[in-house]
Amino acid sequence: MRATVVSPVFVGRQEELAVLSAAAAAARAGTPGFVLVGGEAGVGKTRLAEEAASAAEEAGMRVLTGHCVELGPEGLPLAPLVDALRALTRSASPEELNRWLGPARDPLSPLLSVVEPVAGQGTGQAAQLPELVLGMIERLGAARPLMLVLEDLHWADHSTLGLLAYLTRALRDVPVLLVATYRSDEIDRRHPLRPLLSGWVRMRQARHLELPRFGRVEVEVQVAAILGRPPGTDTVDLVLDRSEGNAFLIEEMVGIVRDGGDAAGLSPSLRDLLLVRVEARSDTARRLLRAVSVAGRRVPERLLAAVAGMEPSALFEALRELVENHLLLVDEGGQGYEFRHALARDAVYHDMLPGERAGWHVAYARALSADTGLAAEPSGVPAALAHHWLAALDLPAALPALLAAAEASAGYAPAEQLTHLERALEVWPRVPDAAELTGTDVIEVLATAAEAALRAGSVDRSLALLKQALADLGEDGSASRRALLMERRARALRDLGQPEEDIALLRSALALLPSEPSEYAHAVLLTSLARAHLAEGMSEHVAEIAARAVAVAAAVGAHVEHAESLVTLGSAQAALGDTEPGMRMIDEGRRLAERIGAVETTMRAWNNHSDLLEMLGLHQEAMDSATQGLKLARRTGHTRHSGTYLAGNLVEPMMRLGRWGEAEQAIAQALRGEPEGLFAATLLDQSAQLAVLSGRREEATRIAGRAVRLASGSRDPQFHQPLAFTLAEAHRLAGDLDEALDTVMDALAADNSLWLGRYSWPLVWLGTRIAADRALLAHARRAPVPSPADPLASIAATVPTVTTPARGYALLTKAERTRIVPGPASGGTPTSPGPGGVDGPDGTPSSPGYVDAPGSPLGGLCPEWQAAVAAWRGAGEPYLLAYCLFRLAEALCAVGERRGAGDAAEEAARLAGDLGAAPLSADIGALVRRARLAFTPGAAPAEPPAGPSAADPLERFALTDREREVIVLLADGRSNSQIATSLFISPKTVSVHVSNILAKLGVTGRVEAAAMVHRLSGPHL
Repeated sequence: MRATVVSPVFVGRQEELAVLSAAAAAARAGTPGFVLVGGEAGVGKTRLAEEAASAAEEAGMRVLTGHCVELGPEGLPLAPLVDALRALTRSASPEELNRWLGPARDPLSPLLSVVEPVAGQGTGQAAQLPELVLGMIERLGAARPLMLVLEDLHWADHSTLGLLAYLTRALRDVPVLLVATYRSDEIDRRHPLRPLLSGWVRMRQARHLELPRFGRVEVEVQVAAILGRPPGTDTVDLVLDRSEGNAFLIEEMVGIVRDGGDAAGLSPSLRDLLLVRVEARSDTARRLLRAVSVAGRRVPERLLAAVAGMEPSALFEALRELVENHLLLVDEGGQGYEFRHALARDAVYHDMLPGERAGWHVAYARALSADTGLAAEPSGVPAALAHHWLAALDLPAALPALLAAAEASAGYAPAEQLTHLERALEVWPRVPDAAELTGTDVIEVLATAAEAALRAGSVDRSLALLKQALADLGEDGSASRRALLMERRARALRDLGQPEEDIALLRSALALLPSEPSEYAHAVLLTSLARAHLAEGMSEHVAEIAARAVAVAAAVGAHVEHAESLVTLGSAQAALGDTEPGMRMIDEGRRLAERIGAVETTMRAWNNHSDLLEMLGLHQEAMDSATQGLKLARRTGHTRHSGTYLAGNLVEPMMRLGRWGEAEQAIAQALRGEPEGLFAATLLDQSAQLAVLSGRREEATRIAGRAVRLASGSRDPQFHQPLAFTLAEAHRLAGDLDEALDTVMDALAADNSLWLGRYSWPLVWLGTRIAADRALLAHARRAPVPSPADPLASIAATVPTVTTPARGYALLTKAERTRIVPGPASGGTPTSPGPGGVDGPDGTPSSPGYVDAPGSPLGGLCPEWQAAVAAWRGAGEPYLLAYCLFRLAEALCAVGERRGAGDAAEEAARLAGDLGAAPLSADIGALVRRARLAFTPGAAPAEPPAGPSAADPLERFALTDREREVIVLLADGRSNSQIATSLFISPKTVSVHVSNILAKLGVTGRVEAAAMVHRLSGPHL
C-alpha cells in the first residue's frame, strides 16, 4: 500500500469534539441529544463525526452511520436509515434484530431485503413509519446507548428530513445521540433543509457546530502528519494558498506534492485540482473510476463488474490501483467501493463528455434491469432505474421506470412518490405512446399524484392535481371516474376545514351516477358522504346515508367501504340513542376490518366504540375498549394519529373515575409522540381540564388557548364545548363571572342535542352554577339581578337525558337552580355564591345524621341536592359527587341541619382531597370553618384554621376568625342583613361582630373601617 493522503492525526477541532463528547456522555446518562455539524464541502465534518463516533464506541455506545445519496429527485427514499440499518443487520443475530425492529419490521421490510415481513400483517404506511422508527431507536437505546450519525443531510429526501424532524422532537429520556452533518454552503433559502435548521437552532437539546477552515497552524500540523516529517515553509505556504484551509483540499495538495507533482503550476480550478491525481492513473483505472462516479458515491462490486464489462483480472488490477492511491475506498461492508470524498466523485463525473456519461447511465440501467440482485439493496432498484434512464435522456424507458419507482415508495414515502409522479407528468407529453407503454393514462397518474400529495400533507397541491385530472377527463368522460375524482377532491376540502364544500361536492358527484345498478363508485361516495355528515354532527340524514352505504358496499364487494360504513352507521345509531344495536354494528364493522387488514378502519371502530361507552357512563368498559385500540395503535404505528384519539378516550374515563394522576401520566405519554392538529388538541383539552379542576388556573388557560388554536379549523362540539368548559371555569375561578357565562353561552349556541348532550350538559350545569353565583352576588349587594338562568333552562329542556351522565347533570342543574329560586322545598333561603356557614339557635344539630337515600333521617330536606348526590354516587364519579355533597352540606346549613351538613362536608372533603381538587377543597374548608361544622356526629367543633401570617397587615388588630369573615364582607359594602345571609348567622350577631371590629380598628364607622381595610389589606381580603 502507498502512504496515505489522510492525516493519521486528528487535527484541531478540539472544542467541537468536546461538545460531541459531552453530548455522548449525556446520552449515555439518559438525556438524548442532537448535534448538527455544518460547514463547506471538504472542511472536515465527516472526520469530526468519525472521531466522535470512535470515542463513543470506546465508551460503550453502539454507533450506526447512514449516508444521504446524491441521486437527484429520483434518489432512494430514507437512504441514510437504510444505510444505518444495513450495518445493524450485519452485526445482529436474527433474534436481536427481531426484538429491536419490533412493530417496525413490516414497514421496513420493503427497504431492507434481509428483513422479511411477518405473514398476514402487511406493511405499514408512511404516516406510521416515523413513530415505528422512534420505537425501534428507543429499543436499541435501551439495549445499549446509541449514536446515530446521518451524513450529508443537504442531499436528504423529504421523508428522511421529516423522520429526523420527528425524532428530534419525540426522543425523550432515552440514551440516544443524533448527529447530522450537512454542507452549509449548499443550503439556499429554498432548500428544504433550511426551515428545519432554523427550528433546530432554537431547540434546547440541539447543538449547532459550524466548522471553519483551518488556519496556518492547523495546516502545518496536517501536512506534517501526512508527510511524516516537518514540512518546509514554502510547502506550507503553497498548500495553504491553494487549499485556503479546506481539509480535503489540503490532503489532495499534499498528495500531489508528495508524488512529485508541480503544485505551483496547477490551474486554480477546483475540478482541475481534484483531477490531478486521477490523471496520473492508468487508462483502465481512469475508465473504471468514471464508471464508479456514475453509480454515485458508492457501488457494489458485482454491479460494477457487470457494468464495466472487464475481465476479472483487469478489473481487480484497476481497482487495486485506485484503492492504493486513495481515490477509492473499500466500503464498510467490504462488498463494494466508494469515493474518498464526494468532491472527488463530482469532479470525475462532470469531467466526462455528455455522451460518455449517458452511456454509463444506460449500462447501469440495463444491468439493474437484468438482475436486481446486483444492487446493494434491491428495494432501491426502481429509483435507481428512474435516475439512470432520465440521466441518459431515454424518456420512453424513463417514464415506466418513474411510475415503478412511485409505486415502490407509495407505502412509506409519499413525498418521494409524488416527486416520481410529477417527473412522469413532465415526461408524459414527450413520449408519443405513453399510455400503451405504461398501461395507464395521464388522468390516473394525476389522480395517484393527488393522493400522494394528500398523504404527504400537500393539500393545495392535491387539489390542483385533481382539478387538472377533472379538466383532462372532460364533461364527456366516464361518470363513475369523474365521481371518484370528485370524492378525492372532497376529502382534500375536508382536510382544509371546508365541510360545506366537501358535502356539496359529494352530493354533486352522487348525482352524476345512475341510480341503478349500484357500482363501486356508489359505495365510495355514500361511505364518504355519511362520514362527512357524521363529522359535522349527526345530521338527520346520517343514519339513512350510512345504511345505504352498507347495503351498496356489501352488494358490490367493496369490503373497506363496507367496514367503514358499518362503523359510521353504528356510531350514528348509538349517538342518537339506539345504543345497543349501534354498538353491535360498530363491532361488526371492526371484525370485518380486522379480517381484511384495514388497520385504519379497525382503529376508527375501537375509537368510536370506546367513545360511545364513555358517553353512556360505562367508564371502565370505555377504558378497556380504548386500551384494546391503543394496543393495535402501538403495534401498527398509529399512536400519533388515531391512537391519540384513543389515548383521549382512555384519559376521559380515568378523569371521571377520579384517577387524575394516571390521567396526567397517560396524557404526558401520548404527547411524547408529538401529535399535531386536532390530535394534539384532544389531549391538550383534557390536560387543561385537569389543570383547572386542580386549581392551576393560569396553566389551564395557557394549555386551553393552545388547544383552541389547534382546533380552530373544526366546528365539532367534541372539541369546542369541553374547551369552553375549561375556559369558563378558569374565568369563574378568577372572579370574572360575566366572561365565564358568556363563554358558556357562546359554546352552547350550536345544536346541543348532538351525541345525546354529552358535551353540552357539563356546560349547561356550569352556566347555571355561574348564573346562580351572579344572581346571589347581586342580591347580596342589593344590585339588579343580571340576566337570569332562563336561557340555560330553555337549553336544558332540549338536551337528551337518556344516559347516566346526562341524567346526573340534569339533576345537578335542577339542584343548582334552587340557589337562584328559593322555595320551601329547598329550605326557603338562597345560599351564598361561595362557601357559607351557620350559627344555629343553640349550636346543636337538629338531626341525628346525614344519609342520601330515600327515607333518610333528612326526610324531605333539600331533595334536589339529595337527588343529585344519589345520581353521581351511582355514576361513580367522585369529583361531581364531592361537589354535590358540598352543596348539600351548604343547603343543610341554611336550614339548621348541622349534623347532616357535617357528614356531607366530611365526605366531600375526603373525596376532593384524594383527587387533588384544590378549589373544591378550599370551598369545602371555608364552609366547615364558617359553619363550625364537626366532621363526625357528636364531635367537638372543628379546630379553627391557623392564625394569619406574620405578613398579614391586619394581624395587629387581633381579629377573630369570624370577625375577619365579617370584615371582608363589610369592606365589600354589604349591610348587616346581607352579611348575615352570606354567613348564615343572625343580623343581631353581625351587629355585635361589627361593633367589636370598629373598636379594635379604632374607627368610628363602617365607611372608615372599610377604607382602612382596603388600604391595609388589598389582596389579603
